[in-house]
Amino acid sequence: MIFRKNELKLLSPFYLYYFIISLSGMIFPFLVIYFRELNFSFFQISILFTAYSISMFLFEIPTGAFADGFSRKYSVILGFIISGLAVIGIGFVTNFHLIFLLFVIIGFGMTLVSGAEESWVIDNLNHYKRKDLHKEFFIKSQSIAAFAGIISPLIGAFIVKSFSITPLWFVWGVGFLLGAIMLLILAEEKYKPKKMKFLETFKETISNTKKGIKFSRTHNTTKYLILASIFMAMMIVDGDYWQPFLADLNMPVYMLGIVFSIVSAVSMVIPFTARYLEKYKVKKVFRVIIIMRIVLLSTVLFLYPGLFILGAGIFIFSEGLLSLRFPLMEPYYQKHLPKKIRATITSVKSMGTQFGLGIGSLIFGFLADIIGVQNIIPLTGVFGLVAIYCFSKIKD
Repeated sequence: MIFRKNELKLLSPFYLYYFIISLSGMIFPFLVIYFRELNFSFFQISILFTAYSISMFLFEIPTGAFADGFSRKYSVILGFIISGLAVIGIGFVTNFHLIFLLFVIIGFGMTLVSGAEESWVIDNLNHYKRKDLHKEFFIKSQSIAAFAGIISPLIGAFIVKSFSITPLWFVWGVGFLLGAIMLLILAEEKYKPKKMKFLETFKETISNTKKGIKFSRTHNTTKYLILASIFMAMMIVDGDYWQPFLADLNMPVYMLGIVFSIVSAVSMVIPFTARYLEKYKVKKVFRVIIIMRIVLLSTVLFLYPGLFILGAGIFIFSEGLLSLRFPLMEPYYQKHLPKKIRATITSVKSMGTQFGLGIGSLIFGFLADIIGVQNIIPLTGVFGLVAIYCFSKIKD
């Protein structure tokens, strides 16, 4: 059976919102192309992505502590509403500075979601004594999102070919709002923080933040998983440059939707292999994944215009390898965290990841304008080597 006993009863609202958000994300295959059509340089585009990442970096721990001290459910719902409205706003403006501000707002909104969402699910499952569903949630949620991702780029390609890229912003923003409404109505929350007045809640937030940072800094496994996450995030910034690179190989823009659909199909299947890889140590599995990806991306240097099918194949397989990150790393990370500050510590990791994405985006956005996207894609492997070192320091 695909689903275990009572799995859908406990997790269907979360699986449904993963499907909705992923289905609405039709903009992703065309994101960089859209900003290039607005005459933004690669460095300007990287500044936008960095604005999102730095916003998440700055607000991640306070919002995670808010979720621990007040409500994980309402933290997630509020985050979806804020991000959804900001995404819709991008569709109405073309000014770089206004779009920059909207990316900052999106980042803030998503900090209310990251950490809180995983902690919300894990504590619900623990309440019902269903720890056996921890890994299943991380596997299924990614696969369901990937399944929606098969359909989403194809619809997006049709819209782009028939109209333009702009309407895809409105579709994505509405997806966030629908996800918020659905969770509000259908999803329960079993985590109940002790009731406190506003000042007490503020003090508790500060206390949780300090505890979360201290635990992340002193706990060996948590510390090196966070560091590994940072450098893996820096390793995958090449994903932003495959769109213009494939276009440089003479791939029609609308075909990017087809390529991203295939990526989602591969990403839907591969997470299920996590069940068979869990008998191996996490650090050894990621060492193999990173090395395979470095070798794969090095072949990009030998592609030339007209070979966009081969380029698409390399992109598909390299992204497929990365789809194992979520179902392998998250359950392993979560099992080491204390309940009362789970969302805060999860936010520390997310904060580190966003920091890595921000720095990586700036570096490679700057280099892309100088040496071209074809030459920077293989360079991301350097960060992968540092991630391997971090994994090797984990004692398990």
